[in-house]
Amino acid sequence: MNILHSFSHTDLALELKDELEESCEREHFFEGIIVSHKEIGEKGLKETVIKIESEAGEKQLGKPQGIYITLEGENMAGNDGGFHEEMSNHLAKRLAKLLLGRKKLLFIGLGNGEVTPDALGPLVIKNLFVTRHLKGWKEVEGCPVVAALAPGVMAQTGMETGEIVEGIVKKIHPDALVVIDALAAKSSERLNRTIQISNTGIAPGSGVGNQRNEITEKTMGVPVIALGVPTVISIPSLACDIMDSFCAAQGEKMEDTFSSWPESEKYRFLGEILDAKLWELFVTPKEIDEAVKRISYTLSEGINQFVSSRTS
Repeated sequence: MNILHSFSHTDLALELKDELEESCEREHFFEGIIVSHKEIGEKGLKETVIKIESEAGEKQLGKPQGIYITLEGENMAGNDGGFHEEMSNHLAKRLAKLLLGRKKLLFIGLGNGEVTPDALGPLVIKNLFVTRHLKGWKEVEGCPVVAALAPGVMAQTGMETGEIVEGIVKKIHPDALVVIDALAAKSSERLNRTIQISNTGIAPGSGVGNQRNEITEKTMGVPVIALGVPTVISIPSLACDIMDSFCAAQGEKMEDTFSSWPESEKYRFLGEILDAKLWELFVTPKEIDEAVKRISYTLSEGINQFVSSRTS
């Protein structure tokens, strides 16, 4: 069975998994996909690990084979210092496992630093502990060799981001590449509340229908770890969220209406009532300025903790 994912815009494997569960019987159509869940600490941090282990799993989920780790929690969008510390600690542990044995690392902050919802990558890079230039310093003995760059976007440079990154990789020969980017979600509840970590690389702009050259092990020649946080949602996805909330609020009398429809039927219905211009619009929460800054610190702290832990 070929599940269609073109109705909603999302970069999150977890949302595609949820969509798949709604569309078919798990026992018959989750071949090659392993899903596990656990709660971490006492601050409400949840982790979901999705492993795609076969071509059948690739086709069903619409994602390449690999590991997709989702960390999420309500407090991520707030000022709970304890939660953000817990998130950073766990991120560092996950990076240590994914980058085990990698001594030379290149971190790339994707996105346009002049556009707030897209500025996550460049903001993280600003706060990273880079070590490539500190040769011979006792303070960095045992730490990975870290280089970092925010290459901007094609409209600023005239070059594909993938071309810039590929050139740097060929010059400095890192053991692994870590890319950080803002993502799109189809659920408003996950905006600024979710971190996705994967070992499959990334196709910049794919979640908003503006896909650029992919940055993967196949194109770069080195393993690529991707970190992302959803900061935008499409109008159709938001409208779907609103309709689902409305039906839920009406109780049992609305059970057989919109909320119970298959995903494809929901978006087909919205396509009939929404203006074509709205279909390609994306929106972001009004508190995005503070949220992106706060989350960028959480990510950079997790990365810096991994770098300084000397566990690589």
